[in-house]
Amino acid sequence: MSLTTTRTHVMLPRLTARASRVSSAAFPARGFATIQVGLPEAKEDITQVFKHDNVGIPEFKPRDNTAGAPSKLHEKKVWSQAEIDDALKTNSVFAWGPSDALREACPTIARGEGVWLYDKDDNKYLDWSAGAVCTNLGNSMPKEIKSAIQEQMETAPFVYGDLAVTEARAKLSSLLGDISPGDLNGFIYASGGAEANECAIRMARRYTGRYKILSRYRSYHGGTTSTLAMTGDPRTWATDTQITGFVKIPDPFPFSFSWGEDAEKAAKSALLALHEQILMEGPESIAAIFMEAITGSNGWLLPHPSYMQGVRALCDEYGILMIVDEVMCGFGRTGKLFGFMNFPGVVPDMFTFAKGVTGAFMPLSGVGMTDKIFDFYRTNAPAYGSTYSGHPLTVACGYATVKYILDNDIPHRVKQMEPTLAEGLAHIVSKHKSAKQARVIGLAGGIDLAGLEGDSLMHMHQAHPGVAFLRRRLREEGLITLLRGHHMHCTPPLIISESEISTGIEILDKCFGELDDFLEEHK
Repeated sequence: MSLTTTRTHVMLPRLTARASRVSSAAFPARGFATIQVGLPEAKEDITQVFKHDNVGIPEFKPRDNTAGAPSKLHEKKVWSQAEIDDALKTNSVFAWGPSDALREACPTIARGEGVWLYDKDDNKYLDWSAGAVCTNLGNSMPKEIKSAIQEQMETAPFVYGDLAVTEARAKLSSLLGDISPGDLNGFIYASGGAEANECAIRMARRYTGRYKILSRYRSYHGGTTSTLAMTGDPRTWATDTQITGFVKIPDPFPFSFSWGEDAEKAAKSALLALHEQILMEGPESIAAIFMEAITGSNGWLLPHPSYMQGVRALCDEYGILMIVDEVMCGFGRTGKLFGFMNFPGVVPDMFTFAKGVTGAFMPLSGVGMTDKIFDFYRTNAPAYGSTYSGHPLTVACGYATVKYILDNDIPHRVKQMEPTLAEGLAHIVSKHKSAKQARVIGLAGGIDLAGLEGDSLMHMHQAHPGVAFLRRRLREEGLITLLRGHHMHCTPPLIISESEISTGIEILDKCFGELDDFLEEHK
């Protein structure tokens, strides 16, 4: 059977000619026109319209683009340390810092067990920051989670989430709806925290029809262009000339001045400044106020409850969405299931999560939203999507991990460990000049490094040899942790024991003592 396609012929409307005021015949051609007056006639040669430059095309210099062959090295099951080091030096680029320095500072890990990591020589390291504040259940996978991933691998290892769905996706979404406060019942998935925040930005802008996003200076929201622009710490400077629509608001914890010694009065002053800024920016232009309930990367800052309550009230007053970044705090880190639950009565319009939802066993993140926002997106596209959104393996891992957190009451266990960590950090601060102050909530804590005069060791964007010294000594003593600017994270896996916390504090005590001496010697 043949198919016949009928084409519709569209005729151009007939042009009615009008006489021009000057005839081109007045300028006789000499091979080609050197001056043109008026439009060319229909049959006139193109060279009479415009004389083109003969720029040509640069000479193509071909290079070999055939695929290479794997080296004999890849036939070996186990590599030597020298072979690993050479491959990393030759082929591996590191993130957030110079590759050579980071490569030299990182031990090569062969296995993990609980809160410990072991290198190829079986030296062990206490994972004092839970990686990037993400290995919440430690460095060995519970059998329940492993079984869930294995079962999904053997049945449907992948489906594209906009063409097909899986039971695991339904189960995780239902469970998150059950445990999230208020009417936070809609969930969309991505792979990493930055992706989730990027998704939330787009959804907020489309839902409200507004474009400005307000966020704090002392914040970190991810490494994509938009989320880095929304970030407030010095990493955002890389995007300063590239993107608009992101406005920074005053922090309740400024570096160089105080809103007031009384925490509640200081919170009120910060809120009044925020209210003024909302009015000056134009409330009708602001889509969302986007913030971590408890600032993570920038120092575990703990605002007075009235601050977050005030932000919620301002959002309600002006129709602004309140979006809480729970990428670090979510799923038990602060002793509550979510960080915003530490502030009585505060429920955001949207919240983002990652890290703890799978304990970093697999890359999964997401956005939770209220019914009102979810209802809008039942009939409108969210302007976000990705190949791995709702990936069967990651949501199966997420479902098993969240069930494990609930079954073992991880948030309650975290709250039980809080006094031990707090007491240990208080000891470090009271004993060592190089420890300026510490903050703890649950197992989210850290120490600000100090110079000999008592101020911060340096500004957050600066480097200081004391930081490199401390990082090296900690590693030599068997502890690895994140140091960002002048802040050291004390955020171990949520399964850590009291004795393991004490071991960490002993190592800190020794190394901070040596840092005191280092600063004295190099003043």
